[in-house]
Amino acid sequence: MSSPTGQESGMFMSIESKRLKIEPKTYSRRKSDKNRSKRNSNSDDLPSPSKTSKSKDKYVGPPSVILDNGSYTAKIGMSNNEPKVIPNCMMKVKSERKRLFISNQIEECRDLSGLYYLLPCEKGYIMKWTVQKPVWDYIFNNVCSVEDKPVVMTQPLYNFKAIQEITDEIFFEEYEIKSMFRANPTDLAKYEYTNNVVGKQTSCIIVDSGFTCTTVVPYIGGKKYYKGIKRINVGGKLLTNYLKDIISYRQLHVMDETYVINQVKEDTCYVSSDFKQDMRIAGYSGEQNTIVKNYVLPDFNTIRRGYVQQQGDTSEIAEGCQILRLNNERFTVPEILFYPSDIGMESMGIPETIVKCIKLCPPKEQPLLAKNIVVIGGNANFPGFKERVYSDVRSYLPDHWTVHVYKPENPTTFAWKGGKSLSEDSKIKSLLITKEQYEERGSSYTYERFSDWVHTQKGDDQEKNKVSEVKPAAESILRNSNFTRFDLFGKHEPEGEEDCVVVEESMEVDKTVTKDSAGGNNKSSESVMNVDTAKDSKEDDAEVSNSGRDLETYQEEVEEYSNNKTERSSSKTAKTTINARSSNMDTYETNCFNSYDFDVFENTYI
Repeated sequence: MSSPTGQESGMFMSIESKRLKIEPKTYSRRKSDKNRSKRNSNSDDLPSPSKTSKSKDKYVGPPSVILDNGSYTAKIGMSNNEPKVIPNCMMKVKSERKRLFISNQIEECRDLSGLYYLLPCEKGYIMKWTVQKPVWDYIFNNVCSVEDKPVVMTQPLYNFKAIQEITDEIFFEEYEIKSMFRANPTDLAKYEYTNNVVGKQTSCIIVDSGFTCTTVVPYIGGKKYYKGIKRINVGGKLLTNYLKDIISYRQLHVMDETYVINQVKEDTCYVSSDFKQDMRIAGYSGEQNTIVKNYVLPDFNTIRRGYVQQQGDTSEIAEGCQILRLNNERFTVPEILFYPSDIGMESMGIPETIVKCIKLCPPKEQPLLAKNIVVIGGNANFPGFKERVYSDVRSYLPDHWTVHVYKPENPTTFAWKGGKSLSEDSKIKSLLITKEQYEERGSSYTYERFSDWVHTQKGDDQEKNKVSEVKPAAESILRNSNFTRFDLFGKHEPEGEEDCVVVEESMEVDKTVTKDSAGGNNKSSESVMNVDTAKDSKEDDAEVSNSGRDLETYQEEVEEYSNNKTERSSSKTAKTTINARSSNMDTYETNCFNSYDFDVFENTYI
């Protein structure tokens, strides 16, 4: 064979090089496939179940409208955006008396002095629909539209049926929403805490301290434990009014300046960790007093909102404005949250309410509840609030328990974020009530679906009824007791030996008849005849014993004996018929009356 030419050898080398270049690639790909198969077989490298479930169970649909309808502010926004916090009220101003400012329209007003509030809620419940309805109209027309969209909104605990009916009518019939789900703010906060903070289902306590009240709700096994829910009527509104009273008494008359004093409270007040020490420091003068602050009030020309003046600040703006000097007011006002008795209220503070709530829960869950305390609401924004709650609760509980208090970044919008997370879950499909279901079944259906406490109360009532039912005794009390005829019926026992013998014998007759009732009436008649012969023998003995008496006395006794004998014979026949009737009855129903000569059927005495 001739040797290959140069051109052929070059072609051969290029083919070989290409083959060499391709083979490592195919080999490496197969190797990676093998490694991938091995990696998939290893359970440690699998993604966590929570991640896979979130990716698979994520709700696919139009974005929902989340509304946290608070007593003072409303948190509103789409599930794919951030929330907006706007006032949930209507306001009047002295400078413009003819105009009503709805929600965040107050930003258009120039002079906010003497602002008058029209609040729709009292004690957390909607009471003034003439105020709430215009606020909702403004929100859904200018802030966030709800037409043909699912809505997730909040409602207070134990919301009244009439309030829910009006809410259904407004949203389904007037706003024409697609579907709706209502829940308590604590439910949404618990969902956010267990799913996005802890990452697992655990027992916890949600402390919601808002504008009008503070609610403490325990959750065990993912559900509210209604026996441990507590509420105290202490909130931000009470603190603002108390601060107005103090400043009006000490410095300036600010009873009409609710809007401004509320800003003063938010900018200057804090929760003291050591109340006595802070009171001692507030009593100093000069530089030793590190608590006193000067607050510059707004004039609504150059200053829209007041601010805290720093030490050594002598700007021209501060010189022409009024200044409030705040000393111990900064920490004595929030102290009402922990000791309402300081202003004469007969109520527990927040830490004491939390401990009371824990003690009302099952003993097995109490350490776990103390380990998961979540504080939300506007009052949780006070500096030092979380630390004070921890220290006070820690002092009430046993030392070996772990106490942990969680405060989110923004306690005001934490419940809204829980609603956002819930709207992205696939479970929301089963929770929503559509407009078609409402039109078909009415508001009573929505009330049952959105009021879980109704089902809990029904279960508690059934348990109470079971406990209250009186179970029949296994044996009669009368049969086992030694009551006399006088104790029961007001009649004395029969006198004389012969009558006692008759009573005892009648009891024996009843017992024998009852035992032998299954055998027929023949046995009962034979037993009665045997008793009669026994009686006759005893009566003969009695006649012999009377031979030594006088003749006249003896004749009188014989006459009485003959009369008594006829009466006894008639009573025997009556008793025999009674026992024959009772042969088909239970022994328990008749034996308890046999010793008292009482006719069960005729309701008379024998």
